[in-house]
Amino acid sequence: MHPLVRCFPRVLASAVALTLLVTPAAAVAAPGPDGSADGGSPTTVSSAEARETGDIPLESSTPRIEPNISELVMVGATLKAHAGTWTSGTTFTYQWYADGVPISGATGFTYRLTAAEYAKRLTVRLEGSREGYTSVSRTSERTDAVEWGRFSQAPPRILGAATPGATLTVFRPRAVPEPDSVEYRWWLDGERIRGATRTTLTVKPEWRGHLLSVRMYLTKPGFLGKLIPRSEYVRVGGAYSRSPNPVISGTARVGSTLTAIRGTWSPTPTTFSFQWYADGRPISGATTSKYTLTGPEYKREITVVVRTYRAGWGTVARRSAATAEVLASAVRWQADDTGEPIYVGEEPTGVVPTTYIAQSGPNSLCVWERLRRDGAQLAADEGSGQRMFTVLPIDYTVYTNHQCGVWIKYYPGMVTTSHSTAANGVYVIGDHIERGTYTTTGPAVAGEPCTYTLYEGFYGEPAVVSRGVVTEPTSIEVGGSGHLAGFATAGCSWQWID
Repeated sequence: MHPLVRCFPRVLASAVALTLLVTPAAAVAAPGPDGSADGGSPTTVSSAEARETGDIPLESSTPRIEPNISELVMVGATLKAHAGTWTSGTTFTYQWYADGVPISGATGFTYRLTAAEYAKRLTVRLEGSREGYTSVSRTSERTDAVEWGRFSQAPPRILGAATPGATLTVFRPRAVPEPDSVEYRWWLDGERIRGATRTTLTVKPEWRGHLLSVRMYLTKPGFLGKLIPRSEYVRVGGAYSRSPNPVISGTARVGSTLTAIRGTWSPTPTTFSFQWYADGRPISGATTSKYTLTGPEYKREITVVVRTYRAGWGTVARRSAATAEVLASAVRWQADDTGEPIYVGEEPTGVVPTTYIAQSGPNSLCVWERLRRDGAQLAADEGSGQRMFTVLPIDYTVYTNHQCGVWIKYYPGMVTTSHSTAANGVYVIGDHIERGTYTTTGPAVAGEPCTYTLYEGFYGEPAVVSRGVVTEPTSIEVGGSGHLAGFATAGCSWQWID
């Protein structure tokens, strides 16, 4: 039988064989002769019997808010409610309060502070419930009073040729958050230039040999006004006869290297410096003429600023046009129409050993299998569902079906960290999803099976650390030990609670 055909029953068989967790029995004191609760010896009552009467209160703890009350709580910050330790399978509803007054619509486990909460203290109330248990409400301690928010932005850059009669322009890196208004302040040799408050400045002949710089002041309701650090100085000099804008060469794909073509200058500057940007924000350490794109640049637009200097000609900075959005890696593969195995490492169509992610989205019909040499024999590992999948150098061939779509090389940072999962999928712990405690209300489709798996890698059964079957509300720890790499779910969605 073809390995792809074998895969489904084997996965189902392993799921059926998993052991369900059973809640321990609860010991309660039998009533005394007078009906009091403290007489006689303890009588053991099963958890199932007690749940039927609803007499078991949920195990609970006081929730806490992150940042902690001793840390800075400010407008624009996102607060998170940490539930703490509750009975496994508890589901929660949330309500946030400002100075004891409920905030309209603030019913998630996170809340982003607005200007309306300035100087107020926040609390969050959790209502925990589980079938057969008495519901419990717990309220967190108050935060410190909410302070004004803070801006974050890199220093601006001055673009253009610093020559008499030329016009200079401010390039402002993207701020977090975006301000409502920006005031520009130009300086000459450290002194404010009266009336120079726009994004552009025309260079005067008498400034030749002097230094220009610019600062900016950001404002937004609920935020402290922010005076951004000064730009690099530019020295006014003579005009270059040629000073072209740089051009970016190369394909904008994760893993590919881009090159800044500075063009022909006349006369030739003494120095060239570079700074690369992704969606208008400087990329840390990207200060040479070449830059290799990484995961965080995926789906972002790239630009580069070239800055030059030559004595007597002053300083000139030119900015390139933006690339198209960065594509996923060119390292990829896909099953052909024959369904035949694809060999690993053989050119030109061999699969490169690395970690891949399927681009078809959550799909339980996606199946893969890898074969590796085990002495004189071939040993198989397999998986199903939307997948992270590592092809190892020891592998001989790989199989996949068309439901998986294209397998693309995975780079850390390609996906924004989330606090929830889809019903079917595989996630990188610490990248796709944050480490912590996750809860589910049970199978997404009543009567359908739901399983989860924790992995130390993405290469099949040998990487499985633990797995479980879910039939009711359940909570699990995902990646708390620090060595786990992946989390897979099939049939139920999960929500981060701590």
